[in-house]
Amino acid sequence: MIATFAAYAITNFLPGTPVSVALAHIIFLGHLLIGYWFMETAQYDITWTTPMCIMTLRYIGLVMDIYDGQKPKDKVKPEMMKTAIPNPPGLLEIAAYGYFFAGTFVGPQFSLARFRSFVNGEYLENGEVRQSSIMVSIRRFVAGVVYCVLNQWGAVWVPDSYFNSQEFFNLPFLWKVIWNTIWFRATMYRYAMAWCITEGAAILAGLGYNGKNEKGEDQWDGVRDLNIMKFELGSDYNSVVESFNCGTNTFAKNHIFKRLRWLGNKYLSHLTTLIYLAVWHGYHLGYFILFFYEFTTVVAQEQLYSLIKRTPGAPEFFAKPFVRPFTWLFGRITINISMAFGFLTFGLLKKEIWWAPVKSMYFWGFLAYFIFWPSLYQILLRVLPRKGKTPVKHQAVTKEEEKKEL
Repeated sequence: MIATFAAYAITNFLPGTPVSVALAHIIFLGHLLIGYWFMETAQYDITWTTPMCIMTLRYIGLVMDIYDGQKPKDKVKPEMMKTAIPNPPGLLEIAAYGYFFAGTFVGPQFSLARFRSFVNGEYLENGEVRQSSIMVSIRRFVAGVVYCVLNQWGAVWVPDSYFNSQEFFNLPFLWKVIWNTIWFRATMYRYAMAWCITEGAAILAGLGYNGKNEKGEDQWDGVRDLNIMKFELGSDYNSVVESFNCGTNTFAKNHIFKRLRWLGNKYLSHLTTLIYLAVWHGYHLGYFILFFYEFTTVVAQEQLYSLIKRTPGAPEFFAKPFVRPFTWLFGRITINISMAFGFLTFGLLKKEIWWAPVKSMYFWGFLAYFIFWPSLYQILLRVLPRKGKTPVKHQAVTKEEEKKEL
């Protein structure tokens, strides 16, 4: 309730001011971090800080959307206009927005603009939630149950304690990587389960409606938190970012990353955004290591793509139909084993727990992305041939021809 009253005070007495944005971060993020300090243990804790971490981003986003709504329209970026709020909400509306039953515990994140459209009945059909929502929500529920079963199976087969057992330490390196990857996927299914079930509830309530597609069919991906196809079949780090925790990623992109243009460097903006998310997660060192590791993997991928693009014949070769299955398989394996290694510092939480398994795997992920690839990239930049620039034909244009063209 403290956060709700604070949100009301900030949005109604300081709307559209830089002070309001600063206060939102100090109060909401500060409240959450104080809670972490007193509530955190060596295990994952399900306490009041669990829904509070969702409400923190929701209320910060609310304040920033109202900040956008008070600006002249010509000074607001198009992507920010979609969520901008010109008229601040009252206390009851803020409470309803913050405590909405299908979005408080684990998400999804959604804007007040979407919530208002939902409350005003804009997503209804003949005054009722559209019938097409029923089957879609059932499918999300079933997917959540399947993920729950897989997670519980994995927790029994490869428990967290296994990574500090002598049996694991005695395994060959390759088998350590394999078991680490299986554990990672099984652990991620815990999050996938929660996202699918809560998203299903939001869809059934009508909040997930997202207009119609080109075929005239209802779309229900308005509050999507898990893209199952990309989550299970994606083969690069872009598909990873786009596949899970979509609401939080959208918040990070629109409310943090895109507002850091003043830094003048995309990579610096990206790294700052990831540090922000690490702080939001809590104080554990593993959070910061994982997000920095994520940053290096994305940079490595962009560098690899740029090398392929500039090397003569490489784009054409990788575009061949018979090559695509191999590139997909390579990408799928690479992102899974890489993410699995990095996730050890997040999933095992405490340094005393994750240090030994990371050490027993020779810090391979850190060495690969922090040292090996950056060095190899610099070598390849100098060694690989480069496409020649396409000559530009300059033609003289007379004043008469110029007038005709205009």
